[in-house]
Amino acid sequence: MMAGRLTGTLDGRPVVIEADGRGLTLVAATLRTAWATRSLLDAVLPALRVLKTLGVPLRVSVAGIVTVAVLPSPSLLARLAAPGLARLA
Repeated sequence: MMAGRLTGTLDGRPVVIEADGRGLTLVAATLRTAWATRSLLDAVLPALRVLKTLGVPLRVSVAGIVTVAVLPSPSLLARLAAPGLARLA
């Protein structure tokens, strides 16, 4: 079982990656930070494919207000915000 927390920055904005028994959660403090992650989709697509193959759930939490599923199947909101997620199929 994975467990832990990584804190860092994304495009100069703080983000946290949390791992627990339910999978991974990318926590963005603001909507602006979450929106900036869209530009990195092409770079992280291979890592997302590995997570999907391993069956690791991935969610994105924005400002503690909303959490959307990205893996194993992206939620409607995730697909609307980042249409490139369709390339995971």
